Amino acid sequence: MIALFKKRNFNDYLNDTFSFFKKDGKHFIKNYFVINGIFLLLLVVFIYFLSKIYFEAIFSTLDQTNPGYNFVEELFNENLGGFIASLIGFVVLSLFLTLLNFAYPIIYLDKYDQFQGSNFDTREIISGLKAKMGKIFLFFIISLFVIIPAIAILFTVLILLSFIIIGIPLIMITIPTIFSLITLMFYDYLTTENGYFTSLGNAAGYLKKQFWPIVGVTMLMYMIIQVVLTLFSMIPYVIAMVMLFTSIGDRTTGPSQDALSTFGVLMSVVFVTVILANYILNNLLIVNQGMIYYSRKEHDENKATFGEIDSIGTNFE
Repeated sequence: MIALFKKRNFNDYLNDTFSFFKKDGKHFIKNYFVINGIFLLLLVVFIYFLSKIYFEAIFSTLDQTNPGYNFVEELFNENLGGFIASLIGFVVLSLFLTLLNFAYPIIYLDKYDQFQGSNFDTREIISGLKAKMGKIFLFFIISLFVIIPAIAILFTVLILLSFIIIGIPLIMITIPTIFSLITLMFYDYLTTENGYFTSLGNAAGYLKKQFWPIVGVTMLMYMIIQVVLTLFSMIPYVIAMVMLFTSIGDRTTGPSQDALSTFGVLMSVVFVTVILANYILNNLLIVNQGMIYYSRKEHDENKATFGEIDSIGTNFE
């Protein structure tokens, strides 16, 4: 198993994250899809349906074969209820899945520590999630009134500072800092009996003691994920653009309706692929924050050191 309680530096944060997925990634991902799979599937359906409507609305204005047709007006007249229901369902499901997606790696690593490896099953993870579900939702609700307004004010100031250049590098530093602060806080909140503000103080302390290594590795992991997401999305996007421009080149009256429909379907696939991949790859970032969290806990509590001493004492006896 990968030792969670271990004093780490910048390189260790990165190496141990990939080492964890290399050794136990199969077990982690399998349980991830067992628990999150049905919700991801529902989200895919909602995204595809809404993005298809979006592109049909755009392309209806480009369709020169039926100039009197207004897709938006038709939608509001015939299927407004279904559209609104789908939109509400998408928002609710996205919020729930985002919370679950953030909580899953935290509970998984907690079980990983308890069982000294990946010798536990899906039931243990589900049991852990159920036990913490109240705290998960409470964390979200309190954050709406504490963290979100503070972030909004901070970014308003940073955007204004961007006009004098200094705000741009500050934004680049602030984004991984805030993400790391919230994630470390969530780790502490779910794996201990600490209250919301105690966990906030602990997370701020962890970040302060090793600011640049933590922010640096968070930024690097984010960049890696964005590169992978770009690769996922570029192939269907390039195919769609080639088909669209080929259709335009073959016609003097603009792209055909079939070409526009095909382009809309492919762009919907791009949306689905990017969002789905983002949810899955987000595990890489949160597990990386877990390595940071357990490292800082080891710095403060020396659990691994005391465990080794106890083990030596037991063997001596």
